[in-house]
Amino acid sequence: MSTNALEKALWQMGTSPAEASLFRQDPTAYTQRFRLETDERTLLQGLDVGGMAQREVNTLLLLMAFIAVRGPECMPDYMQSMHRTAA
Repeated sequence: MSTNALEKALWQMGTSPAEASLFRQDPTAYTQRFRLETDERTLLQGLDVGGMAQREVNTLLLLMAFIAVRGPECMPDYMQSMHRTAA
């Protein structure tokens, strides 16, 4: 598992509007830039914050990247994904 690579990708998305835009345009191409395992790539491409949280990715980093990509109005979607993790 390469939690560090996932967190690096999320950090870049969360701190750079240009990176978030690149992710929105083509998540598959964006994830190819990082050394990720296939299942990690799938989680990132789908912005599956619940799945990444299960892998012990920093939850504040997940929130930051999610909002950067989808906007604050999508907070209910974030909460639903995190809730699926807890169930």
